[in-house]
Amino acid sequence: MQQPLIPHRIVIGLVVTAIFLPITICVVIGVAALLKGMGDISGGVALLRVALGIGILWAIDLICLVLVLAIGTLRGPDDPDAPE
Repeated sequence: MQQPLIPHRIVIGLVVTAIFLPITICVVIGVAALLKGMGDISGGVALLRVALGIGILWAIDLICLVLVLAIGTLRGPDDPDAPE
């Protein structure tokens, strides 16, 4: 049995990150709206910028996840006699 090109820990890490970053974005945007509603405009704007940064990280994570999965499919089957 061949070793995978990309370790499973990396794939699992990317998937977990892809699941939790949108939740984090929603919480940060909610707190930003709460701060703006309480009159802290600068705090709300700062958290919106943080949410934008997290959104950029999420997009990068999704791109990396697609690339890692694509690289994982480049390797042939484990059994050389198996039909493709």
